[in-house]
Amino acid sequence: MNDTAERLIQFQPGTANQAEFAGRVLAWLVADLNKPPAGVSRAPEFTASRARALMRAAGTFDEPTWHDFQRLVENEDTQRLALFDMLVGSGLAENEEVQALAQVAAQSSASDVPAIEWLSLAIAAFAWKREYPLYQLDPASPPGPLSPAGQILTDAAHFIRQQVQRSATDRDKLSRKLAYQPGTANMDTLPADTPIAPLPPHYRTPVPVRYPEYSRETVAVEPDEVTGEAIPPMPERGEPIVITEADLAEDPAGTTTSQQPVRMPPISISRDQIEQTPASTPSPPSPLPPSAVIMPAPQRSTNPQTRTSLTMSLRNMFRQEELKTTKLRVLVQEYPDGPGLYGLQVKVTCRGIKSFVAGTTDREGNFVAELPVRISEGLTYEVDVDWPREMGAETERKSITLNADRTEFRLPFYRRLAES
Repeated sequence: MNDTAERLIQFQPGTANQAEFAGRVLAWLVADLNKPPAGVSRAPEFTASRARALMRAAGTFDEPTWHDFQRLVENEDTQRLALFDMLVGSGLAENEEVQALAQVAAQSSASDVPAIEWLSLAIAAFAWKREYPLYQLDPASPPGPLSPAGQILTDAAHFIRQQVQRSATDRDKLSRKLAYQPGTANMDTLPADTPIAPLPPHYRTPVPVRYPEYSRETVAVEPDEVTGEAIPPMPERGEPIVITEADLAEDPAGTTTSQQPVRMPPISISRDQIEQTPASTPSPPSPLPPSAVIMPAPQRSTNPQTRTSLTMSLRNMFRQEELKTTKLRVLVQEYPDGPGLYGLQVKVTCRGIKSFVAGTTDREGNFVAELPVRISEGLTYEVDVDWPREMGAETERKSITLNADRTEFRLPFYRRLAES
């Protein structure tokens, strides 16, 4: 499948041909998957705004990632990579109609081609892979993450993130591999005067050829065959070496080694020796400086059952999945871009887990926690901030969904929205 998709992308001369190819594929997918059901005269149009609203309602749309993707696909090489990944991931490269659309787009000379609607194209391509009708994707009733429609939106979001997260080295390597190949030929571009090989019985049948490497007579070498060289004589063996017990009983100097080792008398310590040692008296503590601060010792918990950590609880819940860690930065300020609030209590919890992560903000109003997340899907955490007494003594709660695509997430808390 990768070879077929690679040939289809190499056959496109430039950006305009790629955009026309993507537009033809999108129109073909919408015409195939957006047919109205029985009893309905017309299905809703599957436009770019509808696809974006659907991704937002399902919670799979990331605005910064989408802006980075749009900036990347403005380049011709990155656009080739995106089309190649879409053809491979959805399986469209093996479809004969898609291959015909690629040939038509490659021979087109139109320069005024509209931009590619990537969200609509990605959702329609993965819906074609699962044979899911497009008219059932409604932003008013977003699908669940584990439903077939939810998996389609998850694959489309993964396709967008894959283009943004690809390193520059891999992008350059694949770009050279998918570059335009002017020598790629098909049935439509072959010249008409090309000679055609004759069909039977107008061609000579192949004649068997005898090669000198193979001989009919097999050469055999007998083991008893006498050669011209003389056989070397066998080496002479001397008398075997014998070691007796008498040799082991005496060493080379003639002294026997059967003597037992000399044992010294045991060491004993009496009570009189212990009492003669003067008892050491503890030295008095040194006086504290006037600027010293005594920190109280932490009290032991009266509950014998120690609370398990949040990470261990989540790993026990998702035993069959691999978890990664990401950072959550909670920023507490009086107003946007204002001074941070110091010493506010912050508590991070997860539904279904009794354990939590808590702490206070620093002088800049930051609280950073490293939390586990699932690789395939996001994990939602709830963050509580306790405002001080002079600000109402209320507890404000916000929810945020973390995923493994980013290394740090930022969640701001503001007491008011304006400075004055």
